[in-house]
Amino acid sequence: MIHHFPNFEIDEAQRELRAGGRVLRLQPRIFDLLVYLVRHRDRVVPKDELLDSVWPGVIVADGSLQRAVSLARGALASAGAPDAIRTFARHGYRFCAPSGEGDEDACPEFDGDALHRRVYEMHFAGQSREALDELEKVVAGQRAKGDHRAAAWACMLIGQLRLERRELALARGWHRHAARLLEESPAAVREQGYADLLGFRLAFFENEMTRALDAAERARAAGVACGDSSLEGLGLIGVGEANLMLGRTRQGLDALDEAGAAVVAGGMSTWATGLVYCGVIYCCMNRSDWNRASQWTDQFDRWGRDKGAVGYPGLCRLHRAQVLTIRGELGQAMDEINAVRESLVRSSPWAEGEVWRVTGDIHTASGDFEQARICYQQAAAFGIESGFEVALLKLLDGDASGAAIEMRRLIDAELWSCQTKRGQAWAQYAIASAQAGDPASARFALEKLADDPELVSTPALQLLVLTARAELELAEGRMAAAVSLFRSALASCLELDAPLPAAHTRCRLARVLTGMNQDSLAKSELKAAKDGFRKAGAPMAIERCERLFRKAKRDCPPGSPVQPMHL
Repeated sequence: MIHHFPNFEIDEAQRELRAGGRVLRLQPRIFDLLVYLVRHRDRVVPKDELLDSVWPGVIVADGSLQRAVSLARGALASAGAPDAIRTFARHGYRFCAPSGEGDEDACPEFDGDALHRRVYEMHFAGQSREALDELEKVVAGQRAKGDHRAAAWACMLIGQLRLERRELALARGWHRHAARLLEESPAAVREQGYADLLGFRLAFFENEMTRALDAAERARAAGVACGDSSLEGLGLIGVGEANLMLGRTRQGLDALDEAGAAVVAGGMSTWATGLVYCGVIYCCMNRSDWNRASQWTDQFDRWGRDKGAVGYPGLCRLHRAQVLTIRGELGQAMDEINAVRESLVRSSPWAEGEVWRVTGDIHTASGDFEQARICYQQAAAFGIESGFEVALLKLLDGDASGAAIEMRRLIDAELWSCQTKRGQAWAQYAIASAQAGDPASARFALEKLADDPELVSTPALQLLVLTARAELELAEGRMAAAVSLFRSALASCLELDAPLPAAHTRCRLARVLTGMNQDSLAKSELKAAKDGFRKAGAPMAIERCERLFRKAKRDCPPGSPVQPMHL
């Protein structure tokens, strides 16, 4: 068979490369390599496939293959086709010279990374449906060419978009299809790594954390093996998230720190950097590490402005709304929610549930519990579990017994809303139990936290532990010790620049001091609490605080003996 090209031809039968009426001599192996690439010029040929086909049964160093390709290129360059053989980093080689029949696009490159960027740009522009249509055509086209690696890559992108749309059954199907295609390409280490990354996300959403961790570890290892820093960084985020969910706090934090270092080191794609940032912020939020979450959010904003980045800008603004809520800037927090709601819901429909949940948190902070309940119900309707937030509402609304029962149910069931914030869940359960007059359960919860101090290693969580200890002292009648601990908690609030927790602590302290017949100090704390709520724009919280204070005065009239206070 003779292969004709504009400046040269390859005669397989005569084993000759001819150009301008002359024969360009090639070593036998170099000629075999060239012919193999020409026969398979419709795709990228993996290095391992070339080694097995051109040097069957012979162990050949990778450098020898590179030298052979270089010699073939040299011969083609003398025939006027210096760029006929292209290298595809981490994939292999492809013969790309136009044919003699005038094919001007003999080597249309399949650029998986460019396709990934384009798909995410479309997704965040609200065009995920169009992106899916395009990807399905890519899968069909690459399968027709026999390029299973490229087809598998497109399958994984479809799976990711389906997962973003919360179409789990479809996401699983495309993930399995990608895995089946990759079975025919054992050398596709990078593609298999991204398939494992999708497998991690599926397992994570299905709350199968051991399987999620295994998949994330494989993705990270694949990134190291093929030199793909984006895959390595995303794998590390997965390792961190899964370990934190499994209660392995130190391993999880180590992985997150390493992922952050990978971002700083550079080499990651824009979309991957955005995902790493968002993953770190997400984990900080779940651990109540508000200071770190705030810093990472600001860092992401600066990076996004510099790069014009495509990442998860909507979700990061949602995170910012949560940080602003903790800071007591409720008006700004609601502005953030309103500004991001439409774009975020358009790009990721599942995120509408998250928008409702965070909106509920803002209403909770403002003291509007009725609106908060409505928001949490809406979040649940979109598949966002908000049982923990609803239990906290019960506690804040005076139903400590109901809150304690619900919190313990959620903890024992290892439901998502508690599993993502195990330290906070046990600390709040201790507070609820103590206020409900069940010091034994409160003590048990505090012992659980003492056994694994990493669960409450952030300042905000340590503040919750201080509050729980104060409530336990109060439940057991040690009023003076309780007051001392409440004052320590208040100092922590002020140090953390957390005005709303400070206002709630002052309100609680005012009621305790009333129970101890220390009216002057109680009124001072009540005034400071009301000032804090007023500054945060939480008038309903002021009303609630005053109502609880009046109840405390009725329960402990002047001259009455000091009694333990559960509420």
